Amino acid sequence: MVIEHTLRRTVVRVAAAAAALALASAAPALAATPDIEGVWQIAAPTTVLKPVTGEVPFTAEGRKAYAANKALRAKGRFDDYDITLSRCSNPGVPRLALTPKRFKIWYRQNVVTFDYEWNRALRQINVGVPPQPDFMGMALVPTATGKSNGHWEGDTLVSVMEGASDRTLIDDLVPHGYDLKVTERYRLVDHDTLEDRIMIEDPATFSRPWEAVVTYKRQPDAIFAEDVCLDRLVAKQPVFPK
Repeated sequence: MVIEHTLRRTVVRVAAAAAALALASAAPALAATPDIEGVWQIAAPTTVLKPVTGEVPFTAEGRKAYAANKALRAKGRFDDYDITLSRCSNPGVPRLALTPKRFKIWYRQNVVTFDYEWNRALRQINVGVPPQPDFMGMALVPTATGKSNGHWEGDTLVSVMEGASDRTLIDDLVPHGYDLKVTERYRLVDHDTLEDRIMIEDPATFSRPWEAVVTYKRQPDAIFAEDVCLDRLVAKQPVFPK
C-alpha cells in the first residue's frame, strides 16, 4: 500500500514536471505570436502612402510615370492608369493597407488571412510555409496581391510580397514595376492599435528603398455585409466609400 502510494505521488510529480516543461517551452512561441486577430480600421484615412521622411525617391523613369498618372487623372482617364477606380480591380499591396473600410485578420494553419470589407477582397500571407513547387509556371504570372511569405520576429509579423502586377499602384497615383518588393512589419503597439511599417523597393521606379507607416484601431467584432464595388460604379458613386 505504501509502495503504491509512493509510486502514485511519483507519477503525479513527473506529470507536473512534464507539464511545466511543456508550458515553459511553449512560452516563447506564444510570446512570438501576439493576438493580431480581430477587426481593424485605418486610424487616419488617406489615399496617399507618405514616406516616413522626405519625398518618394523616384528614379527619372519613376517620376516620368508618376507625372503621366497625374496627367491622366486630370483628364479623367482612370482606365489608363488605375483599374481599381475604373473596374473595381483589387488595389493590390500595399494600397490595400489604405482601404478606408474595415478588415478582419485571422490566423489559421500557418496562413494569415486579411478579409476586407471593401468589395470583400482577400489577401493571404503564408507564415513559415516552405516554397511550393511551381508545376504550371504560375509564379511567372503576376497578380494584384502577388505572393506574400511571412515569419515572426519576436512580437512582429514580417511579410515579404513579390510578384505583383505592374497594373496596380502603390497608392492612388504612385506607380511601380514588375520588380516591386514590399516588406511589411505588423506589430501591436497596444491591444487596440496595430502598426504596419511598410518598406517599398523597386529599383526601376525608386532610387532607394523607402518606408511608410500606417496605423489601425481595433473595432468591435462584426459580420461584414456584402459589398459590391461595381454597383457603386454603375451608380456613379465613389469606389472607396467612407
